[in-house]
Amino acid sequence: MHVFCDGACEPNPGPGGWAFVAYDDGAEIFSAHGNASQTTNNVMEMTGALQAILWISANAADRQARLHCDSQYVVKGCNEWRHSWKRKNWMRGVNAPVKNLELWQELDAALLAFPLTLSWVKGHAGVMGNERADELSFAAARAAGSSEIAVDHLTAAYRQIMARN
Repeated sequence: MHVFCDGACEPNPGPGGWAFVAYDDGAEIFSAHGNASQTTNNVMEMTGALQAILWISANAADRQARLHCDSQYVVKGCNEWRHSWKRKNWMRGVNAPVKNLELWQELDAALLAFPLTLSWVKGHAGVMGNERADELSFAAARAAGSSEIAVDHLTAAYRQIMARN
């Protein structure tokens, strides 16, 4: 099983989206995505990875799964940096706490409960799973950016319907 995760934020910071897609024997078997109205690209990349790890541990714990991510920040953070950050009480240097601390701690806990090594994949290079996760994360980010418009539109439509009754 191969799982691909991604995150998007445009502009950065701004509305963002995360996604992951699971493949078994080359066929897409599951996907999930979500968004936030005000976030950063790194937070969305990390959230996509976290959600993928949680899904794998709950749905494919008995299978050999590989998690692929196009963010060096997430891959190196999960595979290498988090161990030294943790030893240093989640500090990067003197008086320099790790950015996105809560998410790194959640990723650390998820990876301790379900050990997994992330693999880096080059983004926008035609890798099917990465392209699909990218597509879903950008769609989620666009939805986050337009949520106020959608709410206003629904409210106006509701008022029109109610005005007829």
